[in-house]
Amino acid sequence: MIRFAVRMPARVREWWFMGVIAGIVYGVLLLQAAIVLPPGAPLTGQVSYQPLWKCAMALLLARAAWFHRPFFERRWLVIALVFSAIGDLLLAMPGLRISFVGGLGAFLLAHLAYLRLFVPLGADLRAHRLVGCGLVIGAAGALLGRFWPNLGEFALPVTIYIGVLTAMACAALLARLPTPLTALGAICFVISDALIGTARFLSAFDTYQLGIWWFYAAAQVLIVAGIAGGRQTADEKA
Repeated sequence: MIRFAVRMPARVREWWFMGVIAGIVYGVLLLQAAIVLPPGAPLTGQVSYQPLWKCAMALLLARAAWFHRPFFERRWLVIALVFSAIGDLLLAMPGLRISFVGGLGAFLLAHLAYLRLFVPLGADLRAHRLVGCGLVIGAAGALLGRFWPNLGEFALPVTIYIGVLTAMACAALLARLPTPLTALGAICFVISDALIGTARFLSAFDTYQLGIWWFYAAAQVLIVAGIAGGRQTADEKA
């Protein structure tokens, strides 16, 4: 991934590296909290200024995306990352009544923005890409089936969310890009959100917090690297 980061435009690369560092720092802060706390203790509220730390990575990556060309890709990439930062902020404040629903809505809009970005990039219909889409769709259906008895009032929003997440991941898997980084990032996003759903509707949330963050951080970093790295615009080719 670093090799492709070197091929990013300089301004994109600078802010992308800062986003990577922010994601690692927050992950380390969570790990330190997990080490000193009793097993299974909640990590939310254990880091000073936690909501700001949590959304810093997405905001820095959004700043990196601001310098990406062409404009169409830049616009939707920035929108997706800004909504992701809002989702991070809300989910880091569970005391708010709208924390979960607001976070879910923010990430739903982020996935829609990513979907709008990926679809025009074309369709890579090679067998392994199609198999990957099939696996994502099958896993999404299986998870929804497992969650369903416990969803209650969240049945409709969670179903919509899973549908949009699945469409986003499949669009990323089929997008014609020079590297597999964005596709890998989308898969990491699916894993992270699957852990959130499992924690929320099947078992204790605190069991999964570290895994949720590291898969999520990898998802955002890889998606931006795949879109901005190793590519040339028409102006650059000329």
